[in-house]
Amino acid sequence: MPRESLSCTQAQSELARLKTLRAEFDVAFDEAVRTGRPERAQTLRFEIEARIRELREGLIFPLERKLNLRNQYESEKNILLGAGILETFPSGAQGIKGIDLKPYLMPSYQEVRNLIREKKAVFEKKADQGFTKLLLVPFGIKLDDLIEKYRQLLLAHYADMPDPQDPTKRVPDPQRTKLFATKEKDADPNEPLDLDTNQPVWVWDKYNGADADGTLIYDPKEFSQNHGGKTKADILKETQGKISPAWRIILVESNPNIPRATKGKDIGGRKQLEANQTPNDYLTKIGKGAYEHESGTTPEEWLTRAVSYLETTNQAIDDYQGKGSIAYNTGAYFPASGRVPDGCWYRDRRRAALGGYDPTLRNEDIGARSAVRG
Repeated sequence: MPRESLSCTQAQSELARLKTLRAEFDVAFDEAVRTGRPERAQTLRFEIEARIRELREGLIFPLERKLNLRNQYESEKNILLGAGILETFPSGAQGIKGIDLKPYLMPSYQEVRNLIREKKAVFEKKADQGFTKLLLVPFGIKLDDLIEKYRQLLLAHYADMPDPQDPTKRVPDPQRTKLFATKEKDADPNEPLDLDTNQPVWVWDKYNGADADGTLIYDPKEFSQNHGGKTKADILKETQGKISPAWRIILVESNPNIPRATKGKDIGGRKQLEANQTPNDYLTKIGKGAYEHESGTTPEEWLTRAVSYLETTNQAIDDYQGKGSIAYNTGAYFPASGRVPDGCWYRDRRRAALGGYDPTLRNEDIGARSAVRG
């Protein structure tokens, strides 16, 4: 792959960042000497060394530029931190606690960058097909906790006022609220959403503790008792790869709206997944042909996308009574009940919803999205 030199502005920015990191390292080093905890200093040292190598090479590979990878990484990291999903441990390092209560450090930018570069042929092809949105998915965290964070964010975004037609009722305050329907085009006007502040997210009771007790399985091969999937506990024990299995680095399509039947676009030789197919249909299709290297999304990936999109645009995803569709999360399965997880915004009930459907159900309002995992 051809090499591209850093621009003068980029080089100056990197040098300034290195200066800041060096100052942070000096503080962390003194702290390590005082407390005997070198983790933060070591993390900073590794990042400094990696950035120096990158600067010396003067290299930004084309896909990194196309994805605006550095800025996306920093943005997603800040969103996770601001939402209270990302913790800062006593050592100064940041990460999550898994369902096993073990700490899992967040992958560094260099680790994410290396992952993208190692699989550049795959990511280049999928980027040409519209997969340009980076998500840092805290897969190992308790699903109940991730749902709660989304609840809190919806409440934080919403503001209401007395209904001008009936002061005994309340409606979204168009001047203050930051909770809007998903737009079709960026230039579309904001459409305030009402919110049930008593229950901002409705959750089917089968989700409660399901990832921790193993009643929710991941990466199924089929939706049956012979699903061939794994529990989250099993996945966290895996050692393959350089990034902890507690984190999933994925690319998703930049457009958050799942198109309805016949409305999908052909992008880079791949027709977008459309609504009005069954979970069985999607499971059969995703990962094959034009959908090669793709996986069905999990509830954790859906929630991470919902949190990220809400924080960057003030919009709720999968507004099926608006511009979007309900999303089957075909990367997971409830074997005991025979249901496939889903997620959406439910206008009539004024809230987000996480439920489950039979794998044979076909509905014009329901579709699926996929993700390209690192």
